[in-house]
Amino acid sequence: MIAAWMLWSVGAGLMFLVAGLAAERLLKGGRRWVWLAAGIGTVALPAIRLLTTSPAPAGGAPPAVPILLDPLAVTVARDSALHSLDDLLLLGWVVLSAILLVGALIGGARFMRRRASWEPGTLLGRGVLWSRVTGPAVVGLFRSRVVLPSWVRGAGAERQELILAHEEEHLRARDVQLRFACGALLLAFPWNPALWLQYRRLSLAIELDCDRRVMKRLPEHRRLYGDLLLRVGSGHGALPGLAVAALAEQPSLLERRIRQLLKKAPEVKMAQAAFLVFGALVVVGVALSIPGITGEGPAGLDASEESEAGVADLSAGPRFTPYTVAPDRINDAEILRALEQEYPPLLRDAGIGGTVHVWFFIDERGVVRNQFVQESSGHQALDQAALRVAPIFRFTPALNRDRAVPVWVTFPITFGTRDAGEEAAQSETDATEAQLQGALERATRVIEARLAAGEGEEGDAGEVDISASPAFTPYTTAPRRTNDAEVIRAMEREYPPLLRDAGIGGTVQVWFYIDEEGVVRNQRIHTSSGHGALDEAALRVAPVFRFTPALNEGESVPVWVAFPITFRTTPGAEGVGGDAAESEANATEARAESGWRPGFRYSREDGAYVLRPSPTSDLKCSLPRNGGTVRCRVVVADPAG
Repeated sequence: MIAAWMLWSVGAGLMFLVAGLAAERLLKGGRRWVWLAAGIGTVALPAIRLLTTSPAPAGGAPPAVPILLDPLAVTVARDSALHSLDDLLLLGWVVLSAILLVGALIGGARFMRRRASWEPGTLLGRGVLWSRVTGPAVVGLFRSRVVLPSWVRGAGAERQELILAHEEEHLRARDVQLRFACGALLLAFPWNPALWLQYRRLSLAIELDCDRRVMKRLPEHRRLYGDLLLRVGSGHGALPGLAVAALAEQPSLLERRIRQLLKKAPEVKMAQAAFLVFGALVVVGVALSIPGITGEGPAGLDASEESEAGVADLSAGPRFTPYTVAPDRINDAEILRALEQEYPPLLRDAGIGGTVHVWFFIDERGVVRNQFVQESSGHQALDQAALRVAPIFRFTPALNRDRAVPVWVTFPITFGTRDAGEEAAQSETDATEAQLQGALERATRVIEARLAAGEGEEGDAGEVDISASPAFTPYTTAPRRTNDAEVIRAMEREYPPLLRDAGIGGTVQVWFYIDEEGVVRNQRIHTSSGHGALDEAALRVAPVFRFTPALNEGESVPVWVAFPITFRTTPGAEGVGGDAAESEANATEARAESGWRPGFRYSREDGAYVLRPSPTSDLKCSLPRNGGTVRCRVVVADPAG
């Protein structure tokens, strides 16, 4: 991890370096702040990344499972060669920082010995320290003083004024403290070449800014000031150190300072300025969103073997597994049956339930490969039952940047006996069946009236469009929901804020018209919640539902079905049908398999549903595959039927 983080840090530092080079082109003064910001960014951004990255624990549950992958994540294969360098690089880091620190301490000791020989005095009425050859410079971190070499005494009043003006500008701008702070960053991160380059640019920027301020005070001495820079730069008065700002800077920077001094102020056109600002922002943006560095797997393994080895290693125990798209359950009905089957009978009969939080390891295909109890229910029998149910779960694969990845996630598994809410849902289901039976009886009376009026001959009884409003639609296999997670998100989004904040919820019974592909094509309120806003929210959520197609003897058919949509203020408690809808679907499917429907029978020979309104006539109805209409015809009943 250390190796990958260092590599990432160097890349981020180089990005800040390029951004600084672009930004300082726009500035006449204040260049040093550009490089101070670049240095802080080069250190702070990787440090924050290191501190906020959750390490993968050897066992047990990680502190949290992220919902969104950080775009700055650096991932390296567990057996990558970079991991083998971690200990060596960490040791080298400590040794290099220690060497620089010892060097700084030795330099500080030498500085103290030199300072003991300096004599306090004045120049042009200002207090200074006089040395034999050291200076001109500003020294001292806490009590900064100007130190001048002895040759300045005979330099002439104009040159003396320029020298003092330069050093006083260093004092006023606190350049000594600024250089010390950036030097401390070098001691802490000596392995980052970008920091060294930025420190060099900072040293130049400090002197250029100081030169500019001096020339602003004494503009008539520009050439004399340049001559003075040559005189100072050719001497040996430079005093290297972290707490020093000197007129006698490095000779390698002298030519740049003199050229900057003698040329006119740059004229940056608006188009050039806009381009440079845009370039700087782009570079910083790339530095902040640079993609992760993925290391190579162990030598000798091909891609498939490496993938299998990585999955096997991940599945050993819960750990941090990043993903950008979470997995969704896709077989809730099968899970409910498994929960009923595995519920310990003694606890169920005693009315004892509980919730077990379970870690699931889900592979790239959405299959559960391993499971652990994260938080016990307090009953060992329930915990064991939850672990037996866990392998039944099926998920959509988790995605990391559109690529299927294995992940560890946690889900609660709840065992509970039927409560008052479920009893109410069952009552709703019974009422719905009674309503359907009543509608069928009314249809029977209408058909009897038509037969009594002389329409008893065989012929076409017309077509009925069932998509316009709820109507009886026979099927042998009920549709099932397939996107509960998406529906729940839609319910959270559409929940009226005023009702939610007031703690007001309710259940809306909604009619869904589902076509042959499982898509909701129409929806109506079946039973209101008592709140118009909740009813409207349920109608906005309804089109989000997706179902498996309803089947009529193996053929996909359009149907009308009713589901309850519940809005509750308890977090995560929004419901999308639940056990009541499941019970209704199971009961309907069981009746279909037995060949019985209230008020009619199914004729396998004719492939149609037969309603017998009278002893002498039948109404045979069939559902076409490619349309939303029911075709019926009146025929003379078979006495043997």
